[in-house]
Amino acid sequence: MRLVVLLLSLGTLVLYGRAIAGLWGHMIGHPRPGMIIYGLIGGTVTSVLALLLWRKRIKELDWISEEEDRRS
Repeated sequence: MRLVVLLLSLGTLVLYGRAIAGLWGHMIGHPRPGMIIYGLIGGTVTSVLALLLWRKRIKELDWISEEEDRRS
């Protein structure tokens, strides 16, 4: 599970980097809107998945007490 979360986190960085690269290409005159769109969508999806899996793992390990979980 930790490896999957790590890979998803790295994928988030790579995909957001692609979005930034697409934006830079747009600024210098070689627009690639597809690169920006799939970078933003893919980066957001992988980050949400990584956070959900990480949260699930934390609950399995009982690092968060039930009282703290009810507050959030």
